[in-house]
Amino acid sequence: MLVRQATLDDTRKIVALFCGRVSIWQRLGAQGQVEDLPYEALTIYERWLHGGAWMSLETGAIWLSHVLSGNGLAYVLEDGDRLLAYAEAFLNRELTPMGAHLHVAEALVDEGCSDDVHHLLADAILSDARGPGRLSVAYPDYDKTLATYYRKYFGASEAFRLTRYSLAAQIGQSFYKSQDYEKTDASQIDDWALAVGRMTSPRALWEAEWIEHWRSIPQIIARSKHRHYINASGHEALVCFHQQLYSDRNADVYCWSPRHLSTQLLVAIRDMGHRLGYRTLTLALPDASAELLPAGAGSDPNQQVIATVSV
Repeated sequence: MLVRQATLDDTRKIVALFCGRVSIWQRLGAQGQVEDLPYEALTIYERWLHGGAWMSLETGAIWLSHVLSGNGLAYVLEDGDRLLAYAEAFLNRELTPMGAHLHVAEALVDEGCSDDVHHLLADAILSDARGPGRLSVAYPDYDKTLATYYRKYFGASEAFRLTRYSLAAQIGQSFYKSQDYEKTDASQIDDWALAVGRMTSPRALWEAEWIEHWRSIPQIIARSKHRHYINASGHEALVCFHQQLYSDRNADVYCWSPRHLSTQLLVAIRDMGHRLGYRTLTLALPDASAELLPAGAGSDPNQQVIATVSV
């Protein structure tokens, strides 16, 4: 068995690995009813809805090409001609206390593999994490299987949690400046925090959300995405509003900043969301930042766990 960096020639096998976890392929019919269909009958976008880029050869190749172009690390574990595992990781230079670390954004091992396979993949990733000195992972708090996996094979332990909050977009009374912002160089967020939306790491989310990969798939880009530079009373931030899939008037908010969330920045985000036509904004926040929210903010009972290990 061998762990190595992935190449584009691996795309078909990686897609097969991910699609093997989908038991039923479905789509919504013309009357809104759910239809069970064979994989081949679905469009690229309909496959995408079952789990993202790795649901088809076309989108998988686009995403892997981006990761391999100096934007991340992609690992495959093979045994002869068989591909048994795939993983993605992103190097981050983040605001303290996280600092420099390697974040595992994806790790999938074929069902039925022995502990040796899991350990071999984890050891390869941990070896690359020795440079920054820390590794991080993220998982929903209800997923006890994934929590056990990262603890057993990576040695990760919980560092902090985030909760998703929903609050109204509304006109604010504070002064701030904003402008559309399309620059994609990831060095802009070095030593910054992911002040809002840290369900993964700052670099992993930057590559997935700030950069536009899917212009050739109109159903994906039909969801509005607004990227802005904001300066709220000296608090700089790069903020992304991404329209939610089934709620046109709602947006998920992601915010990279050299500081954690402040009242001035929160007011600016709510005001900007209102001006963009959204009614409700969803923000994932740690407890300390959540204290800035108004009393009426709704919360999701399922939290996201960020776990770390020093290497």
